[in-house]
Amino acid sequence: PAGGIVPALAGIGTGLVALAGFALPPIAALGQVPPLRVLRRDLLPIPPSSWVVYGAALFALGLIMWRLSLDLLLTFALLGGGLVAALLLGGLLLLGLRSLRQLLAGAPLAWRLGLGQLLRHPTAAAGQALAFGLILLAMALVALLRAELLDTWQAQLPKDAPNHFALNILPDDREPFAQRLHQVNAASAPLYPVTPGRLVQINDQPVQQLVSKDSAGERAVQRDLSLTWAAELPAGNALTAGNWWQALPSGEETPGVSVEAELARSLEVQLGDVLTFDIGGQQRQARVSSLRSVHWDSFQPNFYMIFQPGTLQGLPTTYLTSFYLAPGHDVDVVALSRAFPAVTILQVDALLDQLRSILAQVTLAVEYVLLFVLAAGLAVLFAGLQATLDERIRQGALLRALGAARPLLVKARRIEFGLLGAASGLLAAVGCELITLVLYRYAFDLQWSPHPWLLVLPLAGALLVGGAGVLGTRRALNASPLAVLRES
Repeated sequence: PAGGIVPALAGIGTGLVALAGFALPPIAALGQVPPLRVLRRDLLPIPPSSWVVYGAALFALGLIMWRLSLDLLLTFALLGGGLVAALLLGGLLLLGLRSLRQLLAGAPLAWRLGLGQLLRHPTAAAGQALAFGLILLAMALVALLRAELLDTWQAQLPKDAPNHFALNILPDDREPFAQRLHQVNAASAPLYPVTPGRLVQINDQPVQQLVSKDSAGERAVQRDLSLTWAAELPAGNALTAGNWWQALPSGEETPGVSVEAELARSLEVQLGDVLTFDIGGQQRQARVSSLRSVHWDSFQPNFYMIFQPGTLQGLPTTYLTSFYLAPGHDVDVVALSRAFPAVTILQVDALLDQLRSILAQVTLAVEYVLLFVLAAGLAVLFAGLQATLDERIRQGALLRALGAARPLLVKARRIEFGLLGAASGLLAAVGCELITLVLYRYAFDLQWSPHPWLLVLPLAGALLVGGAGVLGTRRALNASPLAVLRES
């Protein structure tokens, strides 16, 4: 679609909501700061009213997420999952920082100075490590899924999985087409009859009144379905409830229909319900006799509805099949298309290449967004360093007055921020592996294997955050000790 003003307005609105919710509370509290606290450089505790504003900001961001996704469950999952992950990972980072305290006694001076600075503000350090860890995790996850998701899925398919689909095979061409596939040594699935029809009633009730909005059932009833019939249960299908035609009682007036189990759950269809279909202006009824689970990614023809043979007699019908043809037989495919001009032949490899191209473009856009998020994270790091810069200047001046050399202080800064970045990278690597394990095993049903290249993330985090931290605190190293101590 063409670009418009709505995405820009949504981005501006999101930024304003975040700014008002998270930046205004501390600014509004400045008027209530006693002068004595300013002179002592103490921090005020966060008042209860500020927590209310923060809560309202999170609520507003949740509304924006819901408005952009139109999926309330997804919005709650992201907000709740993000909050739980932040609390758990933040707690682990705090425990890890506190466990480092025991190492200070026997560590060299530079390490004691660097670790001591982290331990002086453990909550801020854990928050910064968590923020950078989530950013690096998102970037690594997008790069990983873009690079290997389709390849991993395709690698687990059988070598002879169908790589062509043939649609709109006319009844008169059915036998000649099957013979031609046999002549070119193509491994073909059965030719299934196909009749387009729309589900209009369930138990004599209009189907639009029975399905929930934005569900799989609602999407299925807004279009024609490809209806078929078969005497035997197709390969890749398994009965989850009911019986196939051979086990049905004889004398039943209403013919049977087998419904895909997920669609039946969305339509709230049960065994024994009567479905009414509009097929070419004619209405046909069928009773639900079984529910099936379907292996959709088998590249075999699959259907939501399979009717009992004889149910759809007298209706216009075409045929559909899939077949495997070994690489190097493009000439046979061209000859097949010329011999049967009415047949539509789809090459699976070409579709997958197009899908890879689209996926690459989408993930590239996401990666650019994540680069902006990374830049925002660095800006937050610099802002946090500015908040503690006065304290760092005084500490650096005192250490240099006591004889500490500048290279020692630089090394301590590198250790401090390098450890912070390494913790972020380690968090990102572990989190990425866990997320891909869950996605591959339980969402995509793919074979998972570890990714050793993710070990680069701790090094990348250490270099990125370490360089930014040293750059942001260079004033603390350049300030004159004499001038700082006189001002104190």
